[in-house]
Amino acid sequence: MPKPVNIPADCKFPQLHEIVDPEKLAAKLNQHLGPAFDAGERRVSNCAIDHLKYRSGTSCVIAFTAMIVDRANRELGQQSFFGKLFRRPQKIAAKAERLQRKAWAPPRFGPAVVQIPDWAMQLWAFPNDPKLPGLALMSDAEKILAATQAAPKKFGLRQAPAAVVAEQTKYVPGMRCGYIYRLRMADGSPHAVYGKTYRRGEGEKAFALMQQIWESEACRRGQLVLPQPYSYDAKLRVLWQEAVAGESFAKIAGTMPNLPEMANEIGARLAAFHNTALPLARKTTFEFQVAEVRRSIDAIGRAFPDYAERCARLGQKLFDGAARLGPGPLTPVHASFKFSHIFATAKGITFIDFDGANLGDPGYDVGRFIAHLYKMKADWTIDPQVAERTVANFCASYNRAAAAPLSPERINWFAASHILASQIYKSVKRMDTRLMSKLMKIANQLCS
Repeated sequence: MPKPVNIPADCKFPQLHEIVDPEKLAAKLNQHLGPAFDAGERRVSNCAIDHLKYRSGTSCVIAFTAMIVDRANRELGQQSFFGKLFRRPQKIAAKAERLQRKAWAPPRFGPAVVQIPDWAMQLWAFPNDPKLPGLALMSDAEKILAATQAAPKKFGLRQAPAAVVAEQTKYVPGMRCGYIYRLRMADGSPHAVYGKTYRRGEGEKAFALMQQIWESEACRRGQLVLPQPYSYDAKLRVLWQEAVAGESFAKIAGTMPNLPEMANEIGARLAAFHNTALPLARKTTFEFQVAEVRRSIDAIGRAFPDYAERCARLGQKLFDGAARLGPGPLTPVHASFKFSHIFATAKGITFIDFDGANLGDPGYDVGRFIAHLYKMKADWTIDPQVAERTVANFCASYNRAAAAPLSPERINWFAASHILASQIYKSVKRMDTRLMSKLMKIANQLCS
């Protein structure tokens, strides 16, 4: 059953009301996917929206998967699409000729680029993404095998592999996509490499950050564990690194009875990273987070007026708390420290995705972890009692190992601010208000 979509009050894309209806979306695709669909040889039987991101009044992108069937209604396979909405149909008409001149990778079904003028929507069929030119290569196992055989050292290999299987991990349309490549070496031994493609300018920064952290004393001593960075392909914007075995905590945390105990190691390793004193660029400071809270309150109020008053009251509590706390010392911070970026491996707890690491307030990471945990508690992904014990162990372990321990009030302030500026604000971007009231209640409890 598809999750409900709550169209924001300030939505400037009236066509969105039709697009989020799976039946109407399937019917519209059948009109625009080419001769085989016109003739009835193929048909889109249904659509499932995978990703929907709305930025207040300015932009809207969508990713969905279409099931393709033949005349006899037999399933032929799936085709993924990434789309961008415009406020005026003239916008996509102006782009049409330029897009058709580009060399796109042939998708499994239909054309590489699909335009739906009456919805002012531009679609790209996977593996095409205008912001990720390396995606077509990454999704082609044969091309990856040829690349690893031609230059094995670039992929952290000592010898050329004999075979490869590609497995997509996470795709954020227009932003990034990751693949694990399971290689079989000539002697039959297995090996795995991870590739991640980025938008322009972001891959170089991510690779430089990973190298810097990888060479830190905390990594050399084993206090901090992360995947080894191998190389960066500037032309394709793909970063190659060691593949992390296992699944992220986001997928398995609800089934882990020992999660509170594992939180001790998570806290200690995060403190080890904060203690590295790496000279990173300054960003996620205390002042930065206060500004994020203010921005989020405005966006939530415009999008969902029914929540505006409650959101403003919560915001005022956070501003009052910020005035009491004031800025703290700066340390290296991960900046996206949540369960999906934490793995349990043979080497111990491993952190991934240091792409946005910077110099900031250590409470930013601690609060982000707790906010993400409480979101999982709110939707019952994690048992509430397990969540509370996990928070307590994580904070105690972090403070024991941190060069600059954090006060409970500071931890709670950052956790509450992230619930508002990250978890609740995401409800606006994803147009899904199901957890907003629960999350506001948790944030208010933290503020008190």
